[in-house]
Amino acid sequence: MAPALGGRALWPALRALGLWGRAFNPDARPMRTFHHAECGTELGSYGECRACGRAIDPEDVEMRPGPGLGPAEDPVSRALRAPRRLLQPLENQPL
Repeated sequence: MAPALGGRALWPALRALGLWGRAFNPDARPMRTFHHAECGTELGSYGECRACGRAIDPEDVEMRPGPGLGPAEDPVSRALRAPRRLLQPLENQPL
């Protein structure tokens, strides 16, 4: 299975785990938020765009740093500090 296909299939499970974590720790601030890349609207509980009213494919989801994100210590965390689309490969970052 190609990596993008595996990542695409994993999105619903990761989304559900993130929502589960928020439900059981309602005081926690999210480390990342997920938005419809086309219109910028934050996604609903089922990965739907609240503005467009339709389910959004992972390729069209933009991940943004959330208010609970701490300092970026490692190269991957630093690369994820900027908004980016899901399934977009990370570029090599200097240590």
